[in-house]
Amino acid sequence: MKNYLSTIEEIVPLYFPGEKWEIVPGPSGENNTTLFILANNEHYVLRIYETHQDEDKVNYEHAVLLALQDRPISFSIPVPMRTKDGQTIVKTQSGFLAGLFRFIDGMNPALVDLHQIDSFGKAAGQLSAELAEVRVNQLPVYKPYYDMDSTHPRCSLDQIKDFSLNPPEDFVELTRELLMIYKQLASFQSKVPFLTKLPHQLVHGDLNASNILSDEDGKISAILDFEFVTHDLRVMEVAVSISDFIDDEEDETIILKKITAFLKGYGSRIKLTEGEMQALPLLIQLRSLDVFIHFLGRYYDGVDSIDTVKKYIRKAAQRVSWILLHQDRFNKFCEK
Repeated sequence: MKNYLSTIEEIVPLYFPGEKWEIVPGPSGENNTTLFILANNEHYVLRIYETHQDEDKVNYEHAVLLALQDRPISFSIPVPMRTKDGQTIVKTQSGFLAGLFRFIDGMNPALVDLHQIDSFGKAAGQLSAELAEVRVNQLPVYKPYYDMDSTHPRCSLDQIKDFSLNPPEDFVELTRELLMIYKQLASFQSKVPFLTKLPHQLVHGDLNASNILSDEDGKISAILDFEFVTHDLRVMEVAVSISDFIDDEEDETIILKKITAFLKGYGSRIKLTEGEMQALPLLIQLRSLDVFIHFLGRYYDGVDSIDTVKKYIRKAAQRVSWILLHQDRFNKFCEK
């Protein structure tokens, strides 16, 4: 975590003017800095955005969260707090954007137990159902996943092609993985017209174990971090969620059992179309490719290290390889 003490001292009094507060220990996120604040004997989460400094993106996220407060959701979601001036966003003198949220108790689940994965699927399905009904008076800033040229401003498809086919010296050891990634990116472009015809709606866009909480019984009790909420393929939510179950060190049978448990839970609320199910293997690959591009852009921005980018290159190549190897069985599995 960076040293944000002066920034914090600038932000927190805007929410609690003239009141005592303190920073308490807690974990931070991978994209942004998360700090825990104790004020008036209540715990809050202060989020300092490092991915971007775009107020429209944060405004949209907060607008969706506030609209969801009125929906009948069985789990908790972040509640943006307002400053003394009634704003949910603070822009610091150094240019950072920040928001304060009520603390939500719980723990990040391991997502190993099939009952817990089923609970995750049910929560994701319920969120999809409610997001389909949400309307806000603002256009989303983030583009759909399949608009790969918009993943990161520093990473156009032409730049990714050059990086992948002619990797810099620091990345030469990953030449094989980068070639695999580029081939899939190039192949993916021909599938976009098919994807644009599938159902679209608001999606969370980043549903994974780090962005959900479970209670003592293992049930999913909260969904967090709506930073990337946007209008996208409905089934992309599913692809993002199940992509983390694919691990080449895990037995194929166990992976498919986990995916089955999630789809069963999700399917209790949302009935996917045949086209959406057919698109799942492609979209799982797309998720991994998108994450690689995202962190490569952060590396170019000086936010993330070479090691972080290498980790996501390997992960993207591993998941692409797994899908290609198991494509036929996976397609038959999804049809069933």
